[in-house]
Amino acid sequence: MANRGSYPHPVIDNSDDVSSSFEVINPCAALTQEDIEITYEIRTEDADLIQLIESGYAIHSLNWRCSSAISTGEIEPRLKQRTPTGFKFSTSLDQQDLKGKFHVDIRVIVAKEVKGHYWANQHPDYEGARFDLKPGDVLAYGGRISFMAEKLYDPLNPPVGSCFEFVSSRHHKGIKVDLHGNETVKVRIPEKIIGQFSLFSNQPDLQISLVVLPALIQTLSFIKSNRSELLDDYAWYVALNKQVETRGGWDQDEIELAQKILENPIDRFMLEKPVS
Repeated sequence: MANRGSYPHPVIDNSDDVSSSFEVINPCAALTQEDIEITYEIRTEDADLIQLIESGYAIHSLNWRCSSAISTGEIEPRLKQRTPTGFKFSTSLDQQDLKGKFHVDIRVIVAKEVKGHYWANQHPDYEGARFDLKPGDVLAYGGRISFMAEKLYDPLNPPVGSCFEFVSSRHHKGIKVDLHGNETVKVRIPEKIIGQFSLFSNQPDLQISLVVLPALIQTLSFIKSNRSELLDDYAWYVALNKQVETRGGWDQDEIELAQKILENPIDRFMLEKPVS
């Protein structure tokens, strides 16, 4: 476990060890089928810290812990963008390692030993003191952030779980269905929207009705319009075709057929809601 706090050296955080700022903004957790993508930004103006990072003597670190799953780990996030005031990062955690609420600590830690380190902005109480830094020592601490790790699409175990892949996208508004993949139909959801789906993790039928049902309807409509073409090379078509044939065949309205395949999620959601 990395050292934390003012000992054995000053740390840039919300204390007054070092007058520079180290601020974490816009944290977001976006849930997909298998992973949880965490993004956040760091704002800092400390020239000493930036120089240590750019020279390879320090690295950004995300330390995560989930008590319910009895799991923990530390990962170096990917730098997505260098901003005028700092950095924007992204990293992914496997949903199988997480359950319910989990916590992440955002830090900068020492990667290579540094002899005689001195912060230009360290508190006057330290005067001209210098410090030897060892790998794992914390240089900056952005605080602890908590997220929920509810699995968005657990209710989509067969029949459609293996046919659809739900991915976060930053390039468009609204839900887009990509039918060009051989293995799965990719349903692209804006990252700002998919991150909010965790708010409805206790209402899986609502999640299915909002996203999966319209995507399935569009996919079935595409298949019905292109059945004269050779679709057998698409694994998602083969799987869906079996589901349709066991539910009465293709001579049905695609809206009705999609609801059958998903076992009527709208009905389930509405009937389970209390009457006011």
